[in-house]
Amino acid sequence: MNAVKKILKKYNDIPIAAKATLWFMFCTIVQKCISLITTPIFTRIMSTTQYGQFTVYNSWLQIFTIITTLRLNYAVFNKGMSKYKDDRDGYTSTMQSLTFVITAICFIIYLIFHRFIDDFVELPEFIMVAVFAELFVTPAIDFWTIRKRYEYLYKPVVVRTLVMAVLNAGIGVVAVLLSDEKGYTRILTCVFVNLVFGIPLFIHNRRVGKTWFKKEYAQFALMFNFPLLLHYVSQYILDQFDRIMVQKMISIEAAGLYGVAYSAGLIMKIVTQSINNAFVPWQYDKLEKKQFKELDNVCFIIFIIVSGCALVFSAFAPEIMMVLADEKYSEAVYVIPPVALGLVFSFMYTTFANVEFFYDQNKFTMYISMIGATLNILFNYIGIKLFGYIAAAYTTLFCYAVFALSHYIYMTFTIKRNLSFKSIFNGRRLLLLSCIVLIFGTCIIFFYDKAIIRYAIVGGILIIAFVKREQLYSASIGKIKKKNE
Repeated sequence: MNAVKKILKKYNDIPIAAKATLWFMFCTIVQKCISLITTPIFTRIMSTTQYGQFTVYNSWLQIFTIITTLRLNYAVFNKGMSKYKDDRDGYTSTMQSLTFVITAICFIIYLIFHRFIDDFVELPEFIMVAVFAELFVTPAIDFWTIRKRYEYLYKPVVVRTLVMAVLNAGIGVVAVLLSDEKGYTRILTCVFVNLVFGIPLFIHNRRVGKTWFKKEYAQFALMFNFPLLLHYVSQYILDQFDRIMVQKMISIEAAGLYGVAYSAGLIMKIVTQSINNAFVPWQYDKLEKKQFKELDNVCFIIFIIVSGCALVFSAFAPEIMMVLADEKYSEAVYVIPPVALGLVFSFMYTTFANVEFFYDQNKFTMYISMIGATLNILFNYIGIKLFGYIAAAYTTLFCYAVFALSHYIYMTFTIKRNLSFKSIFNGRRLLLLSCIVLIFGTCIIFFYDKAIIRYAIVGGILIIAFVKREQLYSASIGKIKKKNE
């Protein structure tokens, strides 16, 4: 009992901002775990074509969301919470009205050209109408959630998020089991859950806002966000567009196979996001104090840890696919290694970009994103045409590596301009680590039919990690934890 009381006292003494961050991180992890746990169920009760329909729906939904919201639920909304702190209700209501009008215009355009659009996206009219119903209300959920996060009101956000995740999974499984059109049924259950929560929040935001529209707020949001739209579109292309290209160039069934293997990346993403959430405040603190040598050393240790996780993850890819899906998805196992390795470079470029953001040098981000997106489309087209859908994962890995290199170069330029010295990171050892990760991550694929060799590789990594555990902890997580306490 005393131990429990001590833990509760320590928890109660945590500042509200840290407590909110802790709960939001927990909520994100649980939400992704629920999605991951239900994936093996859906892949076993749905055919590859049916799962492909659901994968394609998610990819197209992201495109339509960018168009109908102009990403007003991203950085500009947080900016508005600060700029118009005396009228946050009015700002929220205006953003909601703005996205509603844009969605209505897009829906009218869809109704006029629905036959062409239905054929192009390969989804039937009733599904597209349901998607637009979802698009009308989901911004309300986003605005409500972001505002609660901004004000550190974590309890309602955690409850709403977890209830939605459980209902989405539970209703989805039951409905799919009872239906013959399992792919479309899974889509409609997602739409249904969003409508159940979105409509009340839409009404709530409107009621407390007391005004439908304020011109000043709309002008500010649009002027702030328009220059960033290319960046958001480019990010989508890198994260999602490969699935659509697989669908259009091969088949919806291939998109399903690709989607299942790609979803395995959620495991690695949970690791990288959890580390990043704890790391960013510490990184900013070290940049502010100009303690660059310590920052460089800790970053390198963390890169090693993330790389080791990616290699272990890649080594266990056949076993992961056996858990996530049955034999009909087995060929997609070769998608997993490049996805895992891509997240290593994604983590690296985020670390470099944080330095740019610290010194308010974020304009080049848009150009890097555009270059990466263009390369991704070009190489996807060539790779998918020559080698099939698995090539799309390798082109995405290549583009993440380009992102990391580009941000490293621009970060170095930023450091030179602001601090007049070469760089805060040791580029040579980062390059060496990157080459080792790519070589080992690629070679593991050749041993997928030789489990003993793979297990030996994993065992070697784990033994090294165990022997060096104290040094690794004290040189990375220990330092970050000490700062955050």
